[in-house]
Amino acid sequence: MSTATLTSPGHVPASAGGPRFTLPKFGMLVFLASEAMLFAGLIGGYIVLRLAQGPGNWPPPGAPEIGVRLPPTFLNWVMIVNTAILLSSSLTFHWGEVRMRKGGSGLIGYSLTALLGAVFLGVQAWEWHHLKGEGMWFDSFGTYGSCFFTMTGFHGLHVFLGLLGVLWVAARAGLRQMKLFSGQTPNPSHTFEELTGYYWHFVDVVWIFLYSILYVL
Repeated sequence: MSTATLTSPGHVPASAGGPRFTLPKFGMLVFLASEAMLFAGLIGGYIVLRLAQGPGNWPPPGAPEIGVRLPPTFLNWVMIVNTAILLSSSLTFHWGEVRMRKGGSGLIGYSLTALLGAVFLGVQAWEWHHLKGEGMWFDSFGTYGSCFFTMTGFHGLHVFLGLLGVLWVAARAGLRQMKLFSGQTPNPSHTFEELTGYYWHFVDVVWIFLYSILYVL
């Protein structure tokens, strides 16, 4: 007697025991690919504008120095630490995922991720305030100011949206923890956590490129 394999809507059959590739995951990957092209366009435009200024004219004379120097300035150290904070948040999110897949809640890992993401945005806001106090803003120093604030602001918006997702993931983890304490079985679906993880790791990787071209090169 033959048996029929039923798949729920939105799922693509996978080999037995293998990971299921779902339409939501595919949609997220397509979305991230489009976002990657947007950031690639911003980075490409920045490189063209910078090269057009000619050697020694970037940053323009009188503009605040944001690039890494030896010995590092106070602002250099702040942004180095802030970068480490954001990259560490990917590790804490992964830790939360591992704990969740092993039957735990992942609450600590996800909560730490939300905290680190909020700290990153707070430091970024402080940097903007600091640079504005030194006379650098969107409309100052030609394209230098507009490029810097547009690129960091666009990324900061993505981090903020990702942070909202992480906060919801942490809230779901809190509910799982309450069910575990009461002896109930938590919802086995982790799709939202996985999609949020894809997005969060993406914004972290993008920051590596932005930090490299804005602060290092």
